[in-house]
Amino acid sequence: AYEIYQCDWSSDVCSSDLPRLVADDIERWLRLTAYPSDEMEEILIGQLIAMASKQIGLFLVILTIVSAAIVALTIYSMTQTKLKEIAVLKLIGTRNSLISRMILFEAIGLGLIGFLTGKLAVTYWAPLFPKHIVLLTDDTLRALLITMVICILASFAGIRAALRVPPGSAIGG
Repeated sequence: AYEIYQCDWSSDVCSSDLPRLVADDIERWLRLTAYPSDEMEEILIGQLIAMASKQIGLFLVILTIVSAAIVALTIYSMTQTKLKEIAVLKLIGTRNSLISRMILFEAIGLGLIGFLTGKLAVTYWAPLFPKHIVLLTDDTLRALLITMVICILASFAGIRAALRVPPGSAIGG
């Protein structure tokens, strides 16, 4: 038989125990799992949203690593196609620091172009998607900083390849 709960609604003790008592009765008699609303809220916030947040975070880390590899390979291959010109620059006396800065600025420029393209795409295409994600200014600046750091680190492979080119290779040596 079901118990009938009678509470004096001015009493805090009864009003806080009642949802748990009802949930216990549902579990006992209907063999269902029941949670009071405060426990449901804790499950939703504490577990589901936290799990989704971790999954998105892992996805962003993997995406960042893959993006860094793509940028590094792009800068490296762009440098490889210009090795003859770099050798000519070395032959006429251009300092290694200037050659390094040229490659570094090229990587930063590519990163800025990619970032601005992505930011414009997100800004103008976001209303077309059913889920709306708010990008705060801090998030945008953090993404720009991460992009620039990735591009600077990626330029090191191209700079290293450029600095190993002997000046004599410009004339076939």
